Amino acid sequence: MATMSEKQLERILQEQWLEDGERLKALLGGEGLSGHLGATLDGRSFLPYRPQSSVAELNVDHSQLPVPTEAIRNMRFHGDEWLHDPAVRGWVYGRSADTRAFSWADHMAAAGPEAWYVYTDRRMAVVVDSAVRTQRDEHADSVAEQQESEQSGGFSRLLGKARSAASAISGAADSVKARSKASVVTLWECPVSEIVNSRLVPKGRTAQGYDVMVQEFRDGSVLEIRADPA
Repeated sequence: MATMSEKQLERILQEQWLEDGERLKALLGGEGLSGHLGATLDGRSFLPYRPQSSVAELNVDHSQLPVPTEAIRNMRFHGDEWLHDPAVRGWVYGRSADTRAFSWADHMAAAGPEAWYVYTDRRMAVVVDSAVRTQRDEHADSVAEQQESEQSGGFSRLLGKARSAASAISGAADSVKARSKASVVTLWECPVSEIVNSRLVPKGRTAQGYDVMVQEFRDGSVLEIRADPA
């Protein structure tokens, strides 16, 4: 599954990724919090979700993800019953694929078992261990950065800073030094000002239920991501 543990990733975020005074609020991923995403796009539901826009090339083995049950794959369920399938990590809703929730889902789906959801008091992001990032040509990167800048209204400055920090970490001469300089790559992020409602709520069809992070964006799209291990 994921190439680093939650504890390792949190340390790297604290050391390299978080801005001065920025506070980490949620970190979801790794073993037990991986899986496929489902989507309801303009009233039509499907699973697994596949990226609808250009995404980074990643060295990811999607075969590590469990296969959703037939009932979930065929949409034979009601409401939030997808939560009871451990192969499903979350769900996105929107009238158009050109929305925040679906942009988030594009990169989460592309990274598969390596995707980590990061939520702070300033931004939300999708990050991966830099070890799974493949080489891309400069033109592709410049196009992606331009799209991110247009979508985030200039907020990609922080994204560029994070990428520069990750790129600046060179490989060490021995494996111990190399591991100590592990880094992350930010695939996508947006400022919390784009979120109109964020809450942790119990969902599911059992008395205890599962904790789910629900975030509603200004453009009307919504994401729900599992916060409790399946």
